[in-house]
Amino acid sequence: MFSRPIKTTLLVLMTFLLVGNVLAEIKDSDEVTRLYEQGRRYLRQGDFFGAARVFEQLSGQYPDSPNQDLFVFNRAKADYYLGDLNKAIAGLEFYLGQFLDRPEAAYAHFFLANALYRTGKSERALGEYVSALQQSRDQRLDKLAEASIKAALENASQIHISEKLFDGLDEPRRCRLITAVAETIARKGSLPAARRLIESCGGQLDPDLLSQETHRAERQGLRISFVLPFSGELQTWADDIYNGAVIAAEELRESGTVIDLGTHDSEGDPVEAARVIASLAEDDPPDAVVGPLTSEAAAVAGASLACTRLPLLFPAATQAGLTQMSSTAFQMSPNIELQGIRMAEYAVDSVGADTAAIITSTSVDHLRMARAFQQRFEKLGGTVLAVEYYRSRDNDFGPYVRDLKAMLLGANPDSTFFVTPDGDTLAQDGVSAFIDCLYMPGSSQQLKLLLPQIRFYKLMAAYLGSDGWGDDAVLRLGDDVTRNAVFTSPFIGAERSRAFLDFAAAYDTRYGGRPSRLAALGYDAVNLIAKAAENGRKPEQLTNGLTSIKDYEGAAGIVTFGEIRENTYMPLYQIRSDHPYPLDLDEMTPENTGETSGTTTAEP
Repeated sequence: MFSRPIKTTLLVLMTFLLVGNVLAEIKDSDEVTRLYEQGRRYLRQGDFFGAARVFEQLSGQYPDSPNQDLFVFNRAKADYYLGDLNKAIAGLEFYLGQFLDRPEAAYAHFFLANALYRTGKSERALGEYVSALQQSRDQRLDKLAEASIKAALENASQIHISEKLFDGLDEPRRCRLITAVAETIARKGSLPAARRLIESCGGQLDPDLLSQETHRAERQGLRISFVLPFSGELQTWADDIYNGAVIAAEELRESGTVIDLGTHDSEGDPVEAARVIASLAEDDPPDAVVGPLTSEAAAVAGASLACTRLPLLFPAATQAGLTQMSSTAFQMSPNIELQGIRMAEYAVDSVGADTAAIITSTSVDHLRMARAFQQRFEKLGGTVLAVEYYRSRDNDFGPYVRDLKAMLLGANPDSTFFVTPDGDTLAQDGVSAFIDCLYMPGSSQQLKLLLPQIRFYKLMAAYLGSDGWGDDAVLRLGDDVTRNAVFTSPFIGAERSRAFLDFAAAYDTRYGGRPSRLAALGYDAVNLIAKAAENGRKPEQLTNGLTSIKDYEGAAGIVTFGEIRENTYMPLYQIRSDHPYPLDLDEMTPENTGETSGTTTAEP
């Protein structure tokens, strides 16, 4: 609905005007009354740290006080004035959850709206401003809330408002606010939405505002909406993506490309994410949407756009099949199953493997990799002899390896000894068993325990792995344990690229610190959309532009959109001397990698 706010001074000044209105008198013990008056005095004097300390003391020491609501409310206000907005939001949300029937609730909605607005959660802020109006019995608060709504809209780069937002307001306040909102967003160029709003009150837009419609396209920059969980447990991840996008937008503006970023809070709910994205696709849609964050939310959101033309980029979702929900959906992070597919193709084409076994974690992602490997390997003519599953809590992998060895040797797994073809009896653990390749998707924490045990039990094969093998905990096990293993990973190498290093320098200058991969994905998303828009900004032009992107070197890695608009870039690495070395499939043969079918890999 809005871009992240860049102007907050008006709202901050307006908030201070409410201090006197909400400092209610109390009736309590002498000690509580004394402390409360002290906290009030600190607020009036601008000593917000002292006020926060006093109201926190009151709330903690007197939990049974009939004035607990005022302690919580004033503590949250003090946090707001101190600039600790996340703490203020938590305190105000707690207050509204516990004391919604109290006289100060309208003011709590207003303070919460300001805090949300200043932290970039503009969509939620608008709802809280309207809630403040719904409960207000104070004309001054009415005026401040209405002015705040108009200020928020004037600072917004994107507008999408439903008339349902105002349903709880009584008349004539409802239509007075709708008229003001409609005129504001009409001046911003969002004429369809403005017309719909004002018609819900039986009015019509000023003809002078309608004349702006013909000039809207020239004034407007490339509009990109981010639908991410800007509240809740996943907020930090959403903020990372958005922060990277801000860097990209600033760089593009310097080169003459105007970028307007909008934020929409999915609240960590897949259905809410789909609802927001579906609403964006209606009147006055943005040029493209980035989000949602998770695979579950992406699946629901993609389905909601099945009959629209709005381009949608999933930055971090990795489940396979997401882009098949909508013909305009694109997946930036390679899907999980692609790791298994690429390893199966390598096993057949480069190792020359006819047989394989799989030892996999039972986590959802690793099971998907294992299933994809098996299906692709068998489709290419190979045979998967066995699949062993271990649990996330396991640290003794001996039973799984022994079962697999017994199958390969044709021995009874419960037997202590193995009889050789010559009739000799040997301890089964000391007998080597051979298979062409062994695929082991897993986490680094368990792989570092599993691999030494496979070596101990003398299970010989070409080792094939997943992105978990790229962790130092695995790489540093030593060549005698990792045995020239080859694994897939879309995450290695990107942080050494020129694109990432340039982005990291800009990120450090603006935010301080090193950017995460999610921040790099947000940065790449904006640049990909801008690149796709070079030949036109109509939805079908943007979709075609994104579809044609191949070998794009981004900060988060290479992007090549394949036949169903998934990023198909999945590089291979070989472990040698405790380091991952990138491999080119054209150069990877059993001879030059030291691998031979049916034997263990050679030492480097």
